[in-house]
Formats: sequence, structure tokens, C-alpha cells
Amino acid sequence: MANCKNNENNNINNEITTLLTSQAFSNLLSSRNMRIAELDAVIAILIKTKIPFDVIYSPGTRRTAESAELKIYINPTTTLNFVLNFQPGSSIFSGGQI
Repeated sequence: MANCKNNENNNINNEITTLLTSQAFSNLLSSRNMRIAELDAVIAILIKTKIPFDVIYSPGTRRTAESAELKIYINPTTTLNFVLNFQPGSSIFSGGQI
């Protein structure tokens, strides 16, 4: 039973390492204004590695920028949250100027 748990933890660690070391994820962290293709690449990696996630999209208005929120579930108590702006300005997710 313990060996099974260790294998499961190793698989999760490998999946997270694959995600965090990818060029797409690096672009996600370093970009002030995301491109949709970069978000698509990150989503493809999440699906391939079977890491659960949610994406919420806002098309923007005259007051807020087009943006999305990406939430990645690492385990039941740990998530990674990202606000992705597709244009300059504040978004409904960030609440402030980016």
C-alpha cells in the first residue's frame, strides 16, 4: 500500500514538473499581456498530464480588459491561481491596474 502511494506521489510530482518547466508555462509567468495561443498551450499540457484545472474567461468591457483566470489544482489543499490579461488595463479578476 505504501509503495502504491509513493508511485502516485511520484507521478503527481512528474506531472507538476512537466508543467512548471514547459516553455508555455514560462511564457505564462513572464508575459504582461497573454496571447490566446500561450493559454492554449498551457491547457494542452494540463490535459496531457491530467492535472485538473478551471478557466474562467471575461471578454472585457469598456471598463475592464479582456482576461481569464486559470486555477490549477495540485492537491485538495493546494492550488495555483493565475490572472491572465489579454490586453492592458484592469480586469474583473485582478481588481487593479496591471
